[in-house]
Formats: sequence, structure tokens, C-alpha cells
Amino acid sequence: MATERFLFPHHQKIKLKKLCFLLFLFSSFIHSDENIVIVISLDGIRYDYLERTETDAFSYLRKGGASASSLVPVYQSSTFPTHVTMATGVTPDLHGILHNSFYDKERGSFSYSPDASWIQFEPVWSILENQNIKTATYFWVGSETDWRGTSISYSKAPFNGRIGEKEKLDQILEWLDMEIDLRPRLIMSWWHGTDSVAHQKGATHPDVFKQLNKQDKILFQLIEEISLRNIWNKVTLLVVSDHGMSDVSNFINLKEILKLNSIKARISTGPAVAHIFLENKEDLKKTISSLRENQHLSVWSKENLPKEFNMFNETRTGDVIVTTSIPNMLVTRNNSNPPIGMHGYNPRDNKQMHSIFLAYGNKVANKRLQKVHQLDIAPTILDLLNLDVPKYMQGRIIELQ
Repeated sequence: MATERFLFPHHQKIKLKKLCFLLFLFSSFIHSDENIVIVISLDGIRYDYLERTETDAFSYLRKGGASASSLVPVYQSSTFPTHVTMATGVTPDLHGILHNSFYDKERGSFSYSPDASWIQFEPVWSILENQNIKTATYFWVGSETDWRGTSISYSKAPFNGRIGEKEKLDQILEWLDMEIDLRPRLIMSWWHGTDSVAHQKGATHPDVFKQLNKQDKILFQLIEEISLRNIWNKVTLLVVSDHGMSDVSNFINLKEILKLNSIKARISTGPAVAHIFLENKEDLKKTISSLRENQHLSVWSKENLPKEFNMFNETRTGDVIVTTSIPNMLVTRNNSNPPIGMHGYNPRDNKQMHSIFLAYGNKVANKRLQKVHQLDIAPTILDLLNLDVPKYMQGRIIELQ
């Protein structure tokens, strides 16, 4: 049963922060082999948002823990591919989740599916469960069903966007309060972050930072509760985000371009990348030349797709791939109420796609890091749990001490 929660007035929060810091200094000398890792992903928190408003939780974590200048996402920098990369340690071409929705020539259409069988590399929770280590997830992408027969000990499903962070916080605390033989050692949870507000009102609208402050308050409650339990000596908290955000203003209708040129095809599109599956392969050159007439588009055949994009998947990559950059957005229909904020763009060219990384607790020193990559999250989780990192993982262990 979860411990009764307490609400702290502002002046008591200051005292609590000092107490937490002293407890952390004491507990930093104790390293438990039974470490617990908590990963909180707040959707759409851009790397520079924390500099633009005052916060309690984020500031506390930065002052006492490790923080990176930015977290570099994979491309497309969208919720599904980024979360699966953080869970698998490989790029989207390998784990197969190219975007929130995509087309597979053998399986058909994927659209925000909860079915983990679409993931082609093993998620970190499956690695742990296969070593008899209990895990828990609350709305992490790809965690709603078994992965190739391996079940998560505690998984919340189905996804419900109406569930707020207070309910997730209560469940996380309930997991932490379990008896040691039942308690999960990895807890991963998706939070709303600022994504929806930024889509509707723009990347730097004042309401984005109001929403950030709301999320900050719940995150601070998590910090308070861990401190009250005096368990920072065996808990590592990682706070990340899946992508950043930018304003968009120019909408390019790919379906209209193909229609004007009498090209029949299936279009699987995201805001920054589209995969075009041609009905007639002989239309390849015509399709490429027609699309290249638009100065805001870059166009490749499947065979010539740049390797560094990490998008080549045998059954899920189109015959023709189209990309664009900020402030353009790819669409297949006209929208009377288009988004103002968007993501998905190449993080190598658009730093506004970068997000946040903070760490605090056991095995974490107070240090500033240069940019880290989402590929580094899964190896770091395994290292924090004293487990070997599979050689196929493409990231590195983040040096937190």
C-alpha cells in the first residue's frame, strides 16, 4: 500500500530541498546492487524550455544531479520512433517503428498501434524480465502487449490520453512501496509534457510554459515522495523527452502533386518525412522529378536514401522518400485548422528537435554533460542495473558519475 502523501507549502519546500540534498550526499556513499531505475518521459519538452521559465523539480534535478545540454532524438523525431529507440538502443530502421504511423508491404498499415510485435528489436523491459527482474510501464510506447512471449510484470493498458500525471504518480509510488521480491527495478512512464499545447498554439506560446510548470509540480511531488521514503541510495531517476518543437507555416500537399502528375501511389506521411509506395514502378523517375519541382522538398529513391537517416527498412521504406525542413510540413489533405507547432525533422539540421536529459539519485554525480543521444538511454539503464549491454545496441553508457 502506498504511503500517505503530504502537501508542502512553499517555505517547507525550501527546507525539504535542503534535507533532500543532505540525504542525497549521505546516500551517495551507499551503492546498492538492487538499484531501481525510474524513467519519466515528458512529451515535447524542447532542450531550451527549462531556461525560459522558473521551475522547482527541473531546477532541483539540475542543481543536484547530472544534466545534458540536450538529448538528440532519432529521425523522424516523433513520439513512437523516439520512445522505441530509448527502449531498444537501436535506430528506427532496425527496430522498425519509422513513425507514429507507417506502411509495411507485408503486414499493412500501422497507426499508433499498441501491438509490440511491430517492434523488431528487444525492448529493455523484455531483457530484464528474461533475467527474472521485474519491470513496470505506464504508457511507454510498445509496452502494452507481450514482446515475443515475454510479459512485463506490471503494465498499464490500454493507453488513455485522459489519464493525468497525478494518477501515474500514485501508481509509481505504489510500485515503489511493494515488498522487495515484488517491486519492479525498472519503471518507465510517458507523461503529457507540453506536446499538445505546443502543437495547437506554437512552440514558444506562453501556455506552453504554463503547462510545463504544471508538469513540474507533479514531478516535484515524485522527488518529495522518494525523499520522504529515504531511498535515493537505491533509486536513479532519469527525466527525458522524446523530441523538441518548432513552429510551422507552409503546408505541402503531396497527394495533390502526385495527382496532378497522374501518379498512383500509397503515401505514408509524417510532418517531415513521407514514404511513397508506387503502384507502377516505372513511375519512379517521373515521381522524383515531379516532387523535386517544389524547392522545399528533398527526394530520394529507396536505393539512394542517405545511410545516416537510418530509415532503410526492407518492408517499411517507400520506393520514394520525401523530406522537408522547418517551417514546412508534409500533408496529404488540406486542414482548416492546421497545427502551429510541429516536430519530426532531422535533428542534425534542426536543433529545435533536441530535447532534455536529467539524472538524479544513486550512481549519479552533480555534473554537466554535453549532448547525449536517445540511443544511449537503454545502455545506461542496463548499466545502472549492473547488467551487461548487448553488443547490438548502438548507443553508449552515459557517464553519470
